[in-house]
Amino acid sequence: MTDLEHVLDLLPNYAFYFIDVSSPNFHGCIDYDSKAIYLNENDNDYVQLMTALHEYGHADDIPADYSNRKRYKTLLAEKQANMTATRLMNDLFSPAEKTGIQA
Repeated sequence: MTDLEHVLDLLPNYAFYFIDVSSPNFHGCIDYDSKAIYLNENDNDYVQLMTALHEYGHADDIPADYSNRKRYKTLLAEKQANMTATRLMNDLFSPAEKTGIQA
C-alpha cells in the first residue's frame, strides 16, 4: 500500500479523484456536497500526499466558500488544515519511514 493509499483509507466516506489541472497553483479541493476530494494528477507524489492530508483537515469543516483568501474565516480554515496535514504526516509516517533510516 502506498503512502497516498494509506491516507485515502482515512476518509472512507469521501471519493478521491485525480484531475488534470495545468495551473501550478492548484493542488486540490474538497466538495462537501458530493463527498469528493480532487487532487491534481500533475503534482508529484509528495505534493499529492500533503494535499490529501490538507483536504482531510477540511473534511470536518462546516461547508463554506473558502475561495476568498483575504477573509479571516478562510485564513483560519487554511491554517487549521495545514496544521492537521503536518501533524498527520508526522503521526502516520515515522522519521525512519520518511528517510529510510532505521533507528
